[in-house]
Parts: sequence; C-alpha cells; structure tokens
Amino acid sequence: MEEEVKELGDYLDIIRRHKYWVLIPAVILIALSGLVAYLLPATYKSEGLILIESQEIPNDLVRSTVTSYADQRIEVIKQRIMTTSKIMVLVRKYNLYPDLRKKSPISEIVGLFRENIAVTMVEANVTDPRSGRARRATIAFKVSFMDKSPQLAQKVANDLVTEFLVENTRVRTDRASETTKFLEAEANKLQKQIQLTEKKIAEFKDEYSDSLPELLEHNLSVIERMQTELSYNQNQIRALKDLTTTLRTELVNINPYVTQKILGAGAQLSVETAAQKLARAQTEHDRLSAKYSANHPDIKALNNQISDLEKQVKEEANSIDKPSSNGQFRRTRNPLYGQFSAKINASEREAIRLQERNEVIKQKIADYDERIVRTHQVKRAYDDLTRDHENKLRKYEELRSKQLEAELAQNLESENKGESFTLIEPPLIPSKSEKPDRVKLFVMGVVASIGAGLGLALLIEMLFGGVRGYNQMTRILGNAPLVVIPMITTMQDVQKRARSRLKIVVAAIVLLGLCVAGFHYWVMDLEVFWFKLLRKISLL
Repeated sequence: MEEEVKELGDYLDIIRRHKYWVLIPAVILIALSGLVAYLLPATYKSEGLILIESQEIPNDLVRSTVTSYADQRIEVIKQRIMTTSKIMVLVRKYNLYPDLRKKSPISEIVGLFRENIAVTMVEANVTDPRSGRARRATIAFKVSFMDKSPQLAQKVANDLVTEFLVENTRVRTDRASETTKFLEAEANKLQKQIQLTEKKIAEFKDEYSDSLPELLEHNLSVIERMQTELSYNQNQIRALKDLTTTLRTELVNINPYVTQKILGAGAQLSVETAAQKLARAQTEHDRLSAKYSANHPDIKALNNQISDLEKQVKEEANSIDKPSSNGQFRRTRNPLYGQFSAKINASEREAIRLQERNEVIKQKIADYDERIVRTHQVKRAYDDLTRDHENKLRKYEELRSKQLEAELAQNLESENKGESFTLIEPPLIPSKSEKPDRVKLFVMGVVASIGAGLGLALLIEMLFGGVRGYNQMTRILGNAPLVVIPMITTMQDVQKRARSRLKIVVAAIVLLGLCVAGFHYWVMDLEVFWFKLLRKISLL
C-alpha cells in the first residue's frame, strides 16, 4: 500500500473542517499571552552618559603619569565600586530588595545587584595622532541600573555615575601623588648613597693624597725639576772641588805666617811653616783620593801626616805676634794666605752644603718615584669610586628631573586638566520599562497560540479523521469509485458561509485594532510613527 502524501489543499481542508479546534485554543492562548505580557512586573532602566575628555594641556608640555587606557581604568573602577561593602551601603541607603533581604544571604543580594548594573562602552572610529592609522577608541561609556521602581533606578544610577566620576579623579590624583612620592623617596635614597660615596672619596683622597691620579703630572714635573737641580748641584760640586784643589795648589806656595827678625832697619825674614806643609799634604791627599780608596796605605799615611801638621799649625797659631825667647824674631799671619784659606773653606762648605742638598733631593726623588708607582695602583680603586659617584649622580639628576615632571603631572590631575570623565547626560527617571518586552512576548504568544491551534487540529484529524475524498477511497479500496456525487450547496450553506466570512473580517478588524492600540501604547506613539514614516518617504 502506498503511503498517502498530503498536499497543501489537504491541509487547508483539515483546517476548514476543524476550524473551531484552531480558533478557540488560539484565541484563548492569545488572550492568556496578552494577559501574561501585561501582568508581568516591569523593570525600569536609568542610565547616564559619561564622556571621556582628553587632556587639556598638550602631552608635549606636561606628560601625565596615568598611562593606562580609559576602558581599562573604567573596568578597574567598576570592580572597586561593585565590592560587597559598597553594594550593601547602596542597598541599605535606598532600601532595595526588602523582601529578599529578610530571607536571603548577602551574597545573593549582591549578585542580584550586580546583575542589574551595566557599563557599556561607546566606541568610535578615530585617527591615531602618532601613527596616523584609523582605529576604534572608547570616547564615552554608559552607566545604568535596573529596578522595579523607576525612581529608585534613577537614584541608584545617579549614585553610580557619581562614584565613577569621583573614583576616577581620586585614582588619577592618587596615582600621580604616589608616583611623585616614589620618585622623591628613590631620589633621597640615592642622595644618601651619593653622600656616602663622596665621603669614601674624601677619605680615599686623605689616605692617598700624594698618589692621586690627578697629581701624576705634578709629581712627574717635580721629579724632573729635582733631577735638573741634582745635576746642576753635581756640576757645582765638581767645580768647587776643582777650585779647592787649585787654591790649595796655590796655597802651598804661600807662607801662612811671616817671621820677622827684629832689626834696626826693620828687615823681615820668612821661613816655611807647618801650615805650608799642611797645604801641600792636603793637595796631595786630594790628588790621591781621586785614584785610590780611603783604605789605601798612601791615603792612610797622608791622613796621619795631615793630623800631625794640623797640631803643628795650632801650635804655630798660638805663637803668632809673640817675640822669640831671644827677642830677635816675631811671627805674624800672612794676609794673602788668609784670603786663599777663606776661599778654600768657603768652597768646601758650599760643596758640603750642595752634597747634603743632593742627599735630600735624592730622598725626595725616591719618595716621588714611590708616589708615581703607587699612583697606578691607586688609580684603579679611585676610578671605581669616581665612576660609581658619576653614575649615581647622573641617576640622581635623572630622578630629580622625573620628580619635577611628576609634580607637574600631579598638579595637572589635582586641577582636573588631565584626561577626565564628564557627565553629559545624567540619569533620568525612565518613563518606559526596559523589560519585559511586552510586544515581543505578545507576538511570541500569538505565534505560539496559532501554532498550538493548528497542531491540535492536525492531532484531531489524525485520531478521528475518517475516510474522506476520492483519493482516500481509491487508496483504501484499491479501485476507483464508479460514481462521485458532488456536494450539494443549499441557500442555507451560502448564508452560513457569508456569515463565516463576516465573522472572519470582523475578527481581523478587531485584531488589527488591538495590534494598533498595542503598538501605540507599548511601542511608539502613532503620531511619532506617522511623522517618522512621512520623513522616510520624503527621503526616498
């Protein structure tokens, strides 16, 4: 047996046969849908629009210390505002959810409050001033709150908007202040480190005051001057020794004393004295000293001879200007000998002085050489100290400069010259409910009601449909009927159909009127709709 395939006409016949099973349930369900949509409690939404204004002073002049994006700061502020403690303050302030607070825990109340808060970003296409590329940027945001009471929704939304404005100002000011305090504290720490380093450098200079790197050139120049002086003194000593030798050679031929014979005519007679012998011995000693050492036998013999002659010279000096025992002779000092002796003594003293000066110079040269050698060892530690000091000083100046910039940024934020939130549309008392959407609910109810009526009609047809029509008879009997008697239409049937059409037209008009009334009261005022429709038509 072939399966029966119904066509559109078959389904329309089913609907006509069971029209009351379609209409009555549909009308009842539509009425119930409208009643439910009307009786559901309304929830009102009040929202405020906050504009994100850029910094008034150019960033090139004063750079803000708050570098986070606006949407990031908005989300942070939202999390701070939506803490349990702050939510419960608002709940108690406006006596929200009184019934729920009696039987539910705080977590459930806080969760419901958070569900009724909404923060929506308003974005726009802008051009990045740095890269010149187009991008999406947050230029404003909306803060809203929903409640069954429009007045409470407006009050809570107004408090939330105020919290966003105040919290943004506080966060920006606190962040700028914290940045300034941080930089100041770091600069003060670095300043103490610099002072400690300067103290170490001062102590290091005191300890190695003569071996510092900056004194290297000075020490080298001092050594050069002393070496020049030493060389000059050596030449002077050699010249003095040569002069002394020459004078002693001349002194040998000069009698230091003059022995005068007392005569009537005053004639004088000179004899060789011990002083002359001493002069010759010292000359010979100088000559041999240039060849031999002090331990040489000839040098030792001359030293003994010079000692004996010096004693004789002293004895002769005591007998100056005294007459001899027989009264015929008198000894006096030779002036020329005295001049030569004075020159020799002066030359010897000068040579000794120069020699002592050379010893001092040699000691100083050794001392300065040690300073120079120590300078290379000191330089490494000194360079480490000065390099550390310079690095810290440079970092300190950088921190102080950043601190000044941070103080300017702090003043910028405290005077509201930086990026700020401006309320351009405060929350108002809503005149229409946000939810439920009664029109959508009613339309969905109408569609579901009609679908339920149609489904019921099909179900009745499937259960109690019977056998109808030529095709079903042929399918069941296996053969086509011999005669088909058409439906006989009477006057009553015509009148009944006319009344049915009239009822359908009246029902359609009533339904249309209800739809128009619902549109007028729940969706949009008809005058406003008509004005907008005409405006759209005029633009076409």
